[in-house]
Amino acid sequence: MLCEKCGSQLNDNSRFCPNCGAPIPGEEQNVTTTSTYEGPMGNPTPVLVWGILGLSFATIPYINFLGLIFSIIGLSKAKKYAEFTGGACSKQASIGRGLSIAGIIVGAIFTLIFTIVIIGLVAASSRYY
Repeated sequence: MLCEKCGSQLNDNSRFCPNCGAPIPGEEQNVTTTSTYEGPMGNPTPVLVWGILGLSFATIPYINFLGLIFSIIGLSKAKKYAEFTGGACSKQASIGRGLSIAGIIVGAIFTLIFTIVIIGLVAASSRYY
C-alpha cells in the first residue's frame, strides 16, 4: 500500500504515513483514551495553600505586598480549578478562595496604612533638615 500524498510504502495497519504524516484513507477507527490523571488543576490543595500564604503575608510589615501577590495567585488558581471541575468547588477550594479574597482586602488595607506611615515619617524627618 502506498501513501497517496508522498508515495511512501505503508504498513497495512497504519493510520498515518510515517514519512509525511498524512492520514491514510479507509475505515474510520474510533480511538478512545481514558486517563485517571487529573493534572494539577484536579487538586484543590494549591488554592488553599496560596490563600493561607496570601492572608499570612498580608499582615507582615515591609512584605505585605507579597500577601497581595500570593492572594491574587490563590484567586487565579481557584478560578482555574472551578473551570476545570465545571463550576463544582470542593470545600478546600472554597476556603482557599475565601482566604485569597481576605488576603487581598487585608493586604490592600495594610499596604495603604504602611504607605501612609512611611510618607508621614519621611515628611516629619524632612522638617528638621
